[in-house]
Amino acid sequence: MSTSTIRPEEWTADSNKVLMISLVRSDGTTLGSAFHPQFTYPIFGEAEAIYGFKDLAIDLKFGSTDLVPYLKVSYSEKLEDKEVLAGMIEKDKKQRRQDEESGEGNEIDRIGEENYDKEAQDLDNPAITMREFLPKGLFSEEQPWLEALKDAERAFTPPGELVASYSRNKSTFEIWRAPISDQKQKLLHERMKIFVLFLIEGGSYIDAEDDRWRVYTLYEKSTDGVYSFAGFTTVYSYLWYKNAQIYDSSTKLAAGSDDDFFNLYQRRRISQFVILPPFQGQKHGAKLYNTLMDEFYKDSQVKEVTVEDPNVAFDDMRDRCDMERLDKIGIWNDDGFTNAPVSKEWVRFAEAKTKIIPRQFQRLMEMALLRRLKTSDGNEYRKYRLQVKQRLFKHNKEALKDLDRFERIEKIDEAYRSVEEDYYRLLSGVPVPGNVPEQEDAVPEPLAEVVPDIRLKGKGKGKHVQFELGENEDGVKRAKLE
Repeated sequence: MSTSTIRPEEWTADSNKVLMISLVRSDGTTLGSAFHPQFTYPIFGEAEAIYGFKDLAIDLKFGSTDLVPYLKVSYSEKLEDKEVLAGMIEKDKKQRRQDEESGEGNEIDRIGEENYDKEAQDLDNPAITMREFLPKGLFSEEQPWLEALKDAERAFTPPGELVASYSRNKSTFEIWRAPISDQKQKLLHERMKIFVLFLIEGGSYIDAEDDRWRVYTLYEKSTDGVYSFAGFTTVYSYLWYKNAQIYDSSTKLAAGSDDDFFNLYQRRRISQFVILPPFQGQKHGAKLYNTLMDEFYKDSQVKEVTVEDPNVAFDDMRDRCDMERLDKIGIWNDDGFTNAPVSKEWVRFAEAKTKIIPRQFQRLMEMALLRRLKTSDGNEYRKYRLQVKQRLFKHNKEALKDLDRFERIEKIDEAYRSVEEDYYRLLSGVPVPGNVPEQEDAVPEPLAEVVPDIRLKGKGKGKHVQFELGENEDGVKRAKLE
């Protein structure tokens, strides 16, 4: 068999499609539905392709209770000729390069190049590659694995302590919290962490030897007390320093025991956040997030909560959950929360009270202002737009600095329209408090004509430049900076 006669598509498999993942009970039944991973490039390379097999199938099963894994790899035919295999991979790589240059393919970076070479060398069996990412105790025979699951179902309880329970679709769910230093949690984490690679783009493992990590696990609990794993999140604790005086007084204590550390003011960072596909679309993510935030809000040692690199779906959930929670605690009923522009002093007070980082709180405040704003009130609507555009300019200052004055104003105006539209979309999923008037239908204005007579006003660094679209005495729309 030669490279010129081989048909690469017959010997190439999409690793996302041939890998099937399932949660299985001891009686062999699958919990929910089996699912494909969203990403496999950390395992099989940037191309997410496996070469040299026909009808390849990779079946990765986890015990639904304690996540003990079982792996089976099958195929109808294997390409034994290593030289032909290497030539086929090189041919495929060349085609992908051509697709990339034409704009039809995905970028192949240096890591992808290295993984191509790895694939050419280590394809005796994809199980070899998979085993590098799976924990010790991996089963390769199904019956002994099912017997092990029976023991787990009888004896297993989640590590740590129960922090919340709730009902959903006639089932009971529990959220448990444990430090990563808990040996039972550490073992469970070794089994669950591969879901980070499968379901989070750019996801990476945490340092399980760092005792500042805490793991919150979500379980479904059956009527006979059997637990089924549904998801998890990891949270890291940093020291929180308001000023140098607090830093100086905390340094000595911080160098002591871990018990001392958790008596200091802290910033909590939500890192990995995973709800397994059989449980998605049922608002378990919102419940898990709200459980964290409720805990942090009540903890006087926690001063601020951040999220590490959230994706779009998480951001949407977070925005809606945060809005509902701030409505519940009544922050928007505070006397200091006025129409735009809201005073910086009140904003700082509210950020400290809610423990939400400044950029996230600014967005929530803008949504709250928009929700109660009557857009027919031209003056108030103008003040609102000014406040939002000021934030947009400040946040995007580096990206805007190389544009000319007129392009900057147009870009900011376009960004504002997009932000307002997105705020209405997010607010449509948030229950309206009783003290908020019925929202008017928003009718976005067309982009204004920009005339070349604008000037920057203000002295010194850090001057906030406000963008707005105003009218001159003749009623002609023009852009101005003020």
